[in-house]
Amino acid sequence: MASFLRPWLIAAVLSAGASGCATLGGAGGKGLVTLHYGWPEQASMRVTHTLDVRTDWSGRTTAQRRFTMTLGPVDDEGQRRLSFHDVELIESPVPTFVEPLATGIIDAQGDFQGIDPLEDSPAQAFLDALPLSPRKKAQMTRGIAAGLEQDVRDKWNQWVGSWHGARLKPGKLEVIASTINVGAGRKKVKEVPAEERQQLDVGVPCSDADPEPRCARLHVVREPVGQTDETEGTYARVELELVTDPATLLPHSSRIIRMDRVDWNGQGGEPDFHESVHVEQHTFIHGMDTTAGPMARVLPRQPMPTSLK
Repeated sequence: MASFLRPWLIAAVLSAGASGCATLGGAGGKGLVTLHYGWPEQASMRVTHTLDVRTDWSGRTTAQRRFTMTLGPVDDEGQRRLSFHDVELIESPVPTFVEPLATGIIDAQGDFQGIDPLEDSPAQAFLDALPLSPRKKAQMTRGIAAGLEQDVRDKWNQWVGSWHGARLKPGKLEVIASTINVGAGRKKVKEVPAEERQQLDVGVPCSDADPEPRCARLHVVREPVGQTDETEGTYARVELELVTDPATLLPHSSRIIRMDRVDWNGQGGEPDFHESVHVEQHTFIHGMDTTAGPMARVLPRQPMPTSLK
């Protein structure tokens, strides 16, 4: 699952050192909105995390979990800890859903800096119980730490890190040159030129439970230059939809979709195309006691964005 999502790297050109709340206008141009990182000193929210995977070779797999996510307070170095706890597994046939979540380190500007050491984590306790040589245990620890760090980094950048300081004109479609990884065989990928289309809409409801139109919706699509899902041959497409408070970048929902069409006979011969679609969604509930009682209702699953051939 995660390997399809981790190559997502936003190619937005961010304005370094931007400050203040989300604003219209300013020195950079008339009518621009500046997205600002401004989470409260100690932020806490309950998160619903769902995954919907469909492939033409193994059918459909779904998973769901809930957890509490907190950020803060600021330490002596001006950094804050992004931690995940009270994990509740609802549906978990996907191995990554039962893996521990590492504690991330976020600096004062809202940039991801790494994770805390794993000494006291469930992952390290599991490794310590295995009959492994010190060398093998150290090797596995490094591998687990790298995977956990990448996962938290990707989540934070998807919600906040790639966007703070960005200045966009509402309703305008921005097109940016980028790259994307496309399957070049059953286990190989190649990087190809891509086009990334971004659009910010403001004045949208934050959620069903918070219908006040004070949020912004950021929609980003990336796909190879000159291709769509109707194009023949290998193909990849990534789509992000983020609903957030532009004055703080506190997210309300995030959905990322990855579609791949891969030629399993990538080395030549008659093409053998196979398709997969991964939909990963996070829904955030703010302003509640995250330690008491069950969650509010879970939003219905989103429809799959494309059909498999």
